[in-house]
Amino acid sequence: MAEVDEVRRMKTRSGVPVELRVAAEFEQLPVVRAVAETLAVLGDFTLDDVADIKLAVDEVCSELIAATPGSAELTCSFAVTETGLHVTISAPLTRGGVPSRESFGWHVLETLMNGVSVSEGPVGNGSVERTVAVELVKYRGTI
Repeated sequence: MAEVDEVRRMKTRSGVPVELRVAAEFEQLPVVRAVAETLAVLGDFTLDDVADIKLAVDEVCSELIAATPGSAELTCSFAVTETGLHVTISAPLTRGGVPSRESFGWHVLETLMNGVSVSEGPVGNGSVERTVAVELVKYRGTI
């Protein structure tokens, strides 16, 4: 079975990324949170770390969904490694400075995670200003 092999590989902390693409809609947040939680649990994170990861993923996804055009996709990549969990969440945006590094949400992200960064790139589509990717890193057993 392919699924069992994938779970076994994740338990060995191989760093093989798991990618999830969902419609950029708030109704999809429980799915993204569930994947983040499952991978964090399989990666032997503490319960507090699992809660931090879920909250951070939820915050980033909510910010990006709020600024995406109607038919956009949210792409989430999760990689469990020997040192921790690396998450990249990206979406095409049509407006504004999302996520704002001066916002309360950004300060929450910096508190919950060991590393937070944002990168922007152009998109060839005239209706979308840019693609924004937020990278999160959480190391095992750290504050």
